[in-house]
Amino acid sequence: MESRSSSEGFDAYHETTLPKRLASAWGTTAARAAADLPPLGLRLPDGRAFTYVPGRAGVAILRGDDPAKTVVELDETLWQGLRDAMETPFGLILFQKAKVVAGEIGDFVRWEVALRVLYEELPPYAPDAPLLGRDGVEIDPTRAFHPDDDPAVMADFLRTTGYILVREVLPAGEIARLDEAAERLRARAKRDDPTAWWGQHEDGRTILTRVLDGGTDPQIRALLRDPRLLRVVALSDHALAPTDTDVIHVLFKQSGMLFDGKADNPWHRDCGLGLHRDMCPVMNGSLFLRPANRETGELRFLPGSWQTAGFAFDDPDFARGVAIAANPGDFALHYGDGLHAGPPPTAKQGPFRTSIVIEYGPKGREAGVGQEHYDLQLHDVDTSGLR
Repeated sequence: MESRSSSEGFDAYHETTLPKRLASAWGTTAARAAADLPPLGLRLPDGRAFTYVPGRAGVAILRGDDPAKTVVELDETLWQGLRDAMETPFGLILFQKAKVVAGEIGDFVRWEVALRVLYEELPPYAPDAPLLGRDGVEIDPTRAFHPDDDPAVMADFLRTTGYILVREVLPAGEIARLDEAAERLRARAKRDDPTAWWGQHEDGRTILTRVLDGGTDPQIRALLRDPRLLRVVALSDHALAPTDTDVIHVLFKQSGMLFDGKADNPWHRDCGLGLHRDMCPVMNGSLFLRPANRETGELRFLPGSWQTAGFAFDDPDFARGVAIAANPGDFALHYGDGLHAGPPPTAKQGPFRTSIVIEYGPKGREAGVGQEHYDLQLHDVDTSGLR
């Protein structure tokens, strides 16, 4: 059961609520999530602090931060945001809201999964667990669909895995025109524009990797109401809709980019910088204008991870999870809080993947709320530590 906003204070939560939760069977789940993590101290500016100490059978909550290997200082409002799924360790550090005063930043970031288990009562992701549909039959996570397939089967696949690939949603002629629109956006992008993301190529060039203002093009903006895409979105158990906004991403993959967390995406959640409680459930749809595969730049997913606290792991070669190979006109949809990645293309020469990315959130949500709140702040922020 996910947490909801609470006015309960720092001391009361750590002295009563959290120890009570950990005294139940949930304590062993928390211990599993926190295994191999160093003791973490959370300290308020006035000096009040508590340390989370992982053990074999649970996580002990101790007053003070003397036992901690890693100590993070943040104010009480930000701690409440961390507890209530509005802040994340990486977002707190990236936007300089919190400070690691002892130990390593990376250790605080690695605590994210365990903190979600503690605070939100979500189970850690189990990569070897079978993916069972509602009928109890195991699902093939590599399956792709077509628009006229059984919607009940498609919905069950999406519900179970957290993503779906539907082939041939738009015809070649329309895709060609959208690709031309994308190239016009690429040509007009400027370095100092916060709606354009640029990266450094290994040969020294600065290359555009994404524009965020795709909605300024009428053809691309019309996709927000395209019934063929909305039919796929309607497979979700949640009532989701696009926001009428200029912020529609157009992604241009390119090989040979120096890692910055933007051109090529490590394993992440779309709410990984914060605002999970407000923005989720959210889905991102990728309409492919050019092929997406290992050579041109693929998408990878951890099936079933969207309903869990996640999974802390190192995967520099992107060997985990399921890759989807998509063609122009295919449409992929995924829940933002499922773990997914956008590895670099393996080919030296293009063309590389181009895709239009549309966000679908709770109906009635205003522009500027949700993922775009952070996306528009990332123009000149160093995200190389995302790896």
